[in-house]
Amino acid sequence: MNPREPLSIRPLLLLILCLSTFFAHAADLVVRDFKLLPTDQTAINRETTKTDQNGKTAALIKIYTNLKPSDIYFDNGVLGVVARENKPGQIWLYIPARSQKLQITDPKYTPLQYYFEEEIIAGKTYSMQLTVKGKDITLTASVHHAGIIVDNDSLGLSPVNAYISYGDHRVTARSGSMFYEGIITVSPDGPDRFELQMEDENLKYGEITVSVPDRAEIWFEGRRVGLGEWHARLRGGTYTVELRKQNCESTIQNFSVTPGRSSVIDAMAPIPFKGYLSIEVRPAFGSKIFNADTLVAENRLARQTPVGDYTYTFRRKGYIPVTKTFTVSRNEETADTVYMKRVQYIHRNSFYASIGATYAKIPGVTMRIGCTIANVGIEAGYTLGLTKSDDVYWFQNDPDIYDSTCQYSMDAFTLKLGYQFRFIQRFGIMPQVGYLGQRLRGGTRGNGAMCHNLSVGARCIFTPVPVLGIFITPEYAVPVSVNELYKSISAPAGLSEGGIYITAGLSFNF
Repeated sequence: MNPREPLSIRPLLLLILCLSTFFAHAADLVVRDFKLLPTDQTAINRETTKTDQNGKTAALIKIYTNLKPSDIYFDNGVLGVVARENKPGQIWLYIPARSQKLQITDPKYTPLQYYFEEEIIAGKTYSMQLTVKGKDITLTASVHHAGIIVDNDSLGLSPVNAYISYGDHRVTARSGSMFYEGIITVSPDGPDRFELQMEDENLKYGEITVSVPDRAEIWFEGRRVGLGEWHARLRGGTYTVELRKQNCESTIQNFSVTPGRSSVIDAMAPIPFKGYLSIEVRPAFGSKIFNADTLVAENRLARQTPVGDYTYTFRRKGYIPVTKTFTVSRNEETADTVYMKRVQYIHRNSFYASIGATYAKIPGVTMRIGCTIANVGIEAGYTLGLTKSDDVYWFQNDPDIYDSTCQYSMDAFTLKLGYQFRFIQRFGIMPQVGYLGQRLRGGTRGNGAMCHNLSVGARCIFTPVPVLGIFITPEYAVPVSVNELYKSISAPAGLSEGGIYITAGLSFNF
């Protein structure tokens, strides 16, 4: 354009250029073939026949088209269309006899007014090929018998002759690794023959490996293609993958593929959503916080962390370890307090067995079993006397006639009830009241001599480790029932009725 032309002419020229471009690319509907099918009885078969408004059998046109049937509209003027049925790949159009023309419209193309070249006869079947204006062309690939595809429709093996509508069309040809892809333009004045020069496809492709931490999902072109890693063979160019993971913000990774080369792309992992975790520990000092076997904090845990579930174990010497799971939500604070309990060496509910030595008039070995239920204790025991009493002289009926001399041992049986108090972590005391029976054993006389006592005492226990304790049990026995045999023996033997018992030993706690 001459820069000296008036500015007012330029918009007009631009408009003329746009209109020229539009009309040059406009596509017209066209009927390529219309004919009678003399042997086709579809129009008069009982199941498929139709009757027009005058009561006469309608003619049937089977319309074959590569267009979308739902977009096509038919108008038969004053005679009207009797019926229409869309079939797979074709349209059945019933019209009255002696129809002269059809007005065919599609919103994408220029309308067509088609005049029938022969008289339309009632009850006859016709065929019509409806398409868009174009022409017959020949497509020849450089590799013989290569498969040719035009606009996603397979046309067969090279060379192929086909009717192609005017306009631009995407053409591909493939034979093994040989490949062609391009655009051809079909126009009234354009060539009728196109040569497709194929190339080795391997020279246009490259190998790519995308690697992403944390086993994130790799998405490519709308589908998941890998988990943590994806290997692919792609045509040279620039591509994009999306990296996804639950509770994370997705990231985008752009990469380029170089034909004939292999590349490794280290993609950035999805960015975790974060929250805040704040955990207090009671008692506050001396506590350690572990994630598995890794020490992560002492006394208190406060940190920003990715969302999810976290399990920590809290430990403190002399306290029971606590393991707890916390859920961290996006942009929220999770706050909690963990209360630790001391290791209980003295249990409210327990079972124990003990063995020890007993100090009494006749010392012995004592074995006891017992239990506590809600700190209420029941205990049973037996003491085997180990030493013997003083000599006891026995006479016949005449006090002056000597008979024999005996020594006695004394065993004890106990049954007690008490209530346990826990003063410090490892020390407890249980006041007890119960029964203590003293029985004499030895000689030819005196077996079975018994003294029944009311016992009052306490069980004191110290447990350096949870399963083992040291106990001492002082008690005082008050006689409540003594048989005559025991009375006759106890005084000369130097034995007591009742008295003080002190037992000490080891207790095994369960």
